[in-house]
Amino acid sequence: MTTAPLIDQACPFCGLACDDLVLQGGPDLAVRAGGGACPRATRLYAQVGATLQDADARAWIAGAPVPVETAVQEAARLLGRAQAPLFGGLSTDVHGMRSLVALADRCGAVLDHMNADGKLRNLRTVQDAGWITTTLSEVRNRADVVVCFGSDVRTRFPRFFERCVWVDEPMFAPQAEEREVIFIGAPPGVELPRSPAGRMPQVIDIPAGRLPEAAAMLRGLIGGSLPAGTATDLPLEALRAVAARLHAARYGVVVWVAADMDWPHAELCVQSLTAAIGVLNQTTRAAGLPLGGSDGDFSADAVMLWQTGYPYRSSLATGTARYEPVMNATAALLARDEIDFMLWTGSFDPERRPPDPGRAALVALTCVGTPLLPDAAVQIQIATPGVDAAGYFFRADKVVALPLRPMIDRQLPSVAQLASRWLTGLGVAAC
Repeated sequence: MTTAPLIDQACPFCGLACDDLVLQGGPDLAVRAGGGACPRATRLYAQVGATLQDADARAWIAGAPVPVETAVQEAARLLGRAQAPLFGGLSTDVHGMRSLVALADRCGAVLDHMNADGKLRNLRTVQDAGWITTTLSEVRNRADVVVCFGSDVRTRFPRFFERCVWVDEPMFAPQAEEREVIFIGAPPGVELPRSPAGRMPQVIDIPAGRLPEAAAMLRGLIGGSLPAGTATDLPLEALRAVAARLHAARYGVVVWVAADMDWPHAELCVQSLTAAIGVLNQTTRAAGLPLGGSDGDFSADAVMLWQTGYPYRSSLATGTARYEPVMNATAALLARDEIDFMLWTGSFDPERRPPDPGRAALVALTCVGTPLLPDAAVQIQIATPGVDAAGYFFRADKVVALPLRPMIDRQLPSVAQLASRWLTGLGVAAC
């Protein structure tokens, strides 16, 4: 085990997948001082990279510590007798997800990611109307106006402005201090980002419950279809100024985080934003940037599309993928008591834990730092890609899959190893 600094590591703890980190190896994995990591990465590297003592339990059956091999065999037994399995969480990298899909295909399981609700708010818009989106590199090198809608962005993607907006020497865009950043409906009480010179962004205060209305109004203002004399207590003139600024921009970008749009029919809000972007492209250049990719959700989605042709929330019970985004939601399946087994995978964040499994047998594959789960029939500590295991991770714009290099060796099994072993052990008998 090396104690030398680990240079230019890719971070798997949010969708930006920043690849400039400097980590300190040794018994514990930590971000080196000045190593580029955000507070989120610093916290999670410390949690999932902590030293395991020889006496530490690494697997449990019904809450009692057991050897890992015993837990693996018991999980195989429970899976082998399952009639209606669900593979939930799905927080893993490309390697892990490929093995889980193969196992699900063998067992006829439903696959649903822990971040599926946010993903589907965007997906429904694409299905209904399409959209024009951009990449992190395009924002970095071309955007002159950046509008963040309904999110402070930094809570989930702490280095977004550092890495993509206020950058040195963009190729085709104004210098950092000349770029205009506008927040519409940023959550109250959050600390908004400042430019390197200390300039604050423009903020238009709109309550979260009124954001769908604001998106529709912005669409009308950009398209010239908002009726004259529209009566509203929203800041209409401020929104009108945003519309004018986007029309005048050389390359305007509207950023949103679908995970923050936690209200009914949020896809209609996304659709208003993307329709406005479509209008802007008649006279200038504009694009959307739907940020996601955390907890491996874009990696899982990419593998699902390669292997099955459908996103998660698909069932493989009939031998072909059947996509049912409402019926196959984890919460819905549990509420209807339609599953008898749940395999939960959480590789990156100890705070993301499975829901109450009800009467289903729960096998939980959890990263270091996750507490003992009282509802789990079996719990096994697993390697985190980019910490204990190699892998690949799709970043937020889904155009780049970054390699994740292992940095410590705690002899923890990877998701791919466990899923492949269970698949082999099932043999030819029906699952």
